[in-house]
Amino acid sequence: MSKPSVSFTLSGEIYLKSKRTQRRFFTLLRRNLAAAISIDVSALNRAQGNRIVFHGDLDDSQLEAAARVFGVSMVEVGVELPTVDLDEISAHVVEVWGEQAASGTYAVRVRRRGEQAWTSQEAERVVGAALDRPGNRVDLEDPDHLINVRVDDDTTFITKRRLEGPGGLPLGSQEPVLCLISGGFDSVVAAWMLMSRGCPVHFVHFGLDCAQADHAIAVAETLVDLWGHGSDPLVFLVDFQPVKDALRAEVEPRMRQVALKALMATAASELALSEGIPAIVTGDSLGQVSSQTLTHLTAIDAAATVPVLRPLLGMDKQSIIDLARVVGTEALSARAKEVCDLSEGQPVAVGARPKKVAEAAQRIDHPVLAKAVAEAYRFRISEWAPGAFPIGDAA
Repeated sequence: MSKPSVSFTLSGEIYLKSKRTQRRFFTLLRRNLAAAISIDVSALNRAQGNRIVFHGDLDDSQLEAAARVFGVSMVEVGVELPTVDLDEISAHVVEVWGEQAASGTYAVRVRRRGEQAWTSQEAERVVGAALDRPGNRVDLEDPDHLINVRVDDDTTFITKRRLEGPGGLPLGSQEPVLCLISGGFDSVVAAWMLMSRGCPVHFVHFGLDCAQADHAIAVAETLVDLWGHGSDPLVFLVDFQPVKDALRAEVEPRMRQVALKALMATAASELALSEGIPAIVTGDSLGQVSSQTLTHLTAIDAAATVPVLRPLLGMDKQSIIDLARVVGTEALSARAKEVCDLSEGQPVAVGARPKKVAEAAQRIDHPVLAKAVAEAYRFRISEWAPGAFPIGDAA
C-alpha cells in the first residue's frame, strides 16, 4: 500500500565527508529541517541512499521552508510503497501520474539500488508503456512531464513534485561568525553566503544618526526567518554616534570614512572575542567605494583583532543585488538609506596606508570607543521588535 511521503536529498558534498562527519551533518540537518517545517525531529527518518524521509503530507509553506534549508539539494513530494514487481510499480505510477500525463509529452526516469530482476532501462520501458495514451507521446529530451521513480531495495518512491534546495552545508556545522549588518544589499548577502557554508551568523549594527538601526535588524530578521532554521542569532546594537562625533572633531575629512570602518572593525572584534566568535564578516566588494580599495581593506584588517571574512570581495554590485533577490531581501534592502558621508564634500582618501589609517583612528579617545562597546545592546533576534532599542533612527 502506498503512503504520502516527502524525501529530502542531501547536498552532494556531504557524501564526500568522512562517515563520522556525515553522521554529525545528518543530525544537524534533521534538526534544522524539523525546525523549518515545525515537526518533531523523530518524524524525520533516515532512508537508504542517505536521504531523509517524512511519511505524511506537508503544505506548500512547509515545503518552501524545507527547500531553504542548507544541506538539502532536493525536496521530492510523492508516494512510497513496497517494491514488489514492475506491474505493481507501473499501476501505482499510473495512479499518481496517469491523469496528468494523459496529454502532452512524458518521459520516465528510474533510479535503482539493490538487487532486482530487471534493469532501470527495462523498468522505464514497462512504466512508460503503462502511461501510453492516445493523447500523449514519449519525449526523452524535453518532456512536459518528467516522471521520476526511485527503487531502493524493498522500497519504491514515486515523485509527484520536486523543489530544488540550496545545497551547501548544514547550518551549525561550522564555527559561528559575527556579521556587520547595515541593512543594504551587501552585508545581508555576505551573511547568507557564510550561512550556506554552515556558519551560524550573529549580527552587529553600528547605530548612527544617518543610519537605520531598526531597518538593519529587520533585514537580518528576514534573512533568519527565511534561511536560519534552527538558529536564533545574537544581535549587538552599538551606539556609534559618539565615535562619529569624535571623528568629525579630530580627523581630517578625507580620512574619516576609512577611519570609521577601521573603528567598526575594532569594535566588532571586541564583541566577537567576548562571545568566543572566531571571525567577523563584512559585505565589502573590492573597489566598490573608497573604503573598499585594496589598500584600505588591508588597513581595516590591521584594525581588527580577529580574521575578517569578505565573501563578496570579487562580486560587482549588480551580481550582489541579483543574489539578494534570490535570498529574499532585495526589496527590503532597496529601501535603505545611503551610507554616512563624513567627507563634508571634500575628496576622500582611496589609498591611505595602514599606518596613516591607524593614526587617524587612534585620534579617537579610547574611552569613547570602549564605552560604545561596553554599552551595546545584546539580545536574541527573536526578542527584537521595532523601536525596542532607541539608537540612531529609533531614537
